Amino acid sequence: MLNSIRNFSKTFAAKIFLFIVAIPFVFWGMGDVFTSGNTNTLAKINKTNLSTQDFIEYINKLNIDQNAIKDRIDDNILEEILGRLISNKLIELEIKEAKLVISDKILAERIKSNTNFIDDNGKFSRTKYEKFLLSNNMSAQMFELKLKNRELQKHLFDFIGAGTITPNFL
Repeated sequence: MLNSIRNFSKTFAAKIFLFIVAIPFVFWGMGDVFTSGNTNTLAKINKTNLSTQDFIEYINKLNIDQNAIKDRIDDNILEEILGRLISNKLIELEIKEAKLVISDKILAERIKSNTNFIDDNGKFSRTKYEKFLLSNNMSAQMFELKLKNRELQKHLFDFIGAGTITPNFL
């Protein structure tokens, strides 16, 4: 068997076959076989990739203690966190697709009408607002971004659910 392969390799037909096989490697190389673009991708939603770096940043934003993650690793905490990240990304993509926006004026009205920041006279209290931010260890930008995202999600769900009737048992 081995002798027949050796004899074939010395023929002109074997050299043409080898040349035909070698042409793609000369012009295009191995390319994506060894360096695929999905090496750090945890999930792909349409054309959007969620990378390991996105996952690590999301975990850091959640401020979960690393020891708590290690203790609950058998309870699939990483899968839960990844599921939340994917859900948030899906909602974010739907908001972009629906082209929903919240203006700064509306955001300011929402903050000023929040009952937590209203004083005894029924007016917005800047000191209560700042106390709230300090007690929750937040910056104004972070709070406003979270509020904006919540309002956008609310508008998205209102947009999607408009016209649907909730069953009586719910």
